[in-house]
Amino acid sequence: MNKNLSYIEKLEEQIDNIGLIIDEMLDNSSIYYHDINANSNVLVIGASSYHWDKKDEKNQIKAKSKYLDFYSNFNLLIDKANPSTKRKIKEVNNWIINLIEQNRAPSSIENGKSYYRKQTQTFKDFLKLLSSESNKTIILPDTNSIIQYPEPKTYSNISSTEKFDFIILPTILSELDKHKMTHRNDDFRKKVTSVIKRLKGYRKQGNVLDGVTVNKTITVKMIATEPNFEKTLSWIDSKNNDDRIIANALELQICYPGDSVIFVTSDINLQNKAQLANLTVFDTDELE
Repeated sequence: MNKNLSYIEKLEEQIDNIGLIIDEMLDNSSIYYHDINANSNVLVIGASSYHWDKKDEKNQIKAKSKYLDFYSNFNLLIDKANPSTKRKIKEVNNWIINLIEQNRAPSSIENGKSYYRKQTQTFKDFLKLLSSESNKTIILPDTNSIIQYPEPKTYSNISSTEKFDFIILPTILSELDKHKMTHRNDDFRKKVTSVIKRLKGYRKQGNVLDGVTVNKTITVKMIATEPNFEKTLSWIDSKNNDDRIIANALELQICYPGDSVIFVTSDINLQNKAQLANLTVFDTDELE
């Protein structure tokens, strides 16, 4: 299996891909030079002599949409930065938005391209600081996945290594308890009860909050706390269970941005939300 990208690697890839869109936007645009002070008795300080002659609105819209998606995910990491780095990142963000919106023009098309790469190096340098040499794999099953495949070893083919963390989120545990009590199908309730019994068995092996080892190389953990909804993506609804799962998974990914967090679900809506949150998704059906 190919190496799963970490959160950091995906953000770096997005920076480069956005650069390609901006290149095309700039190639389809043109700049002219006009010195506004040349025939004026009043000197205008700080005014640019370079102006947009033609703009590429189509790629402008595309680049802005992709960039805002990137920055909303990247911004979740900024709390880890020191004050001077935070200021620099905000300055770079403002400059890139200005370039994409084609407000103040650079001195040339090529200078615009090269300056984008120079500016975004600030993002890459910061991401490099957060990189992890271990690049650990973390697998997060959704409720239906763990009901269908409760044995952690079943998920081994997802990871690029035999050693990985298998983590159960709090909303998953709540949904399992609800299914056990209220699901209309008796056979399904029995199956869920069996899964819960298995999970409780891990507690007898050690502290599941710190992690217990199964099958020699797999660490099973449970998370007890709900995510901080004040520090997550703006579209996440704390009252929606699917969103709570995504928020918990994303919070875990932000804590370990150099690791590969893989969310396992066959629910297409959850897959879409996980992708929007920059999480790696694996379809439960592919475990068969």
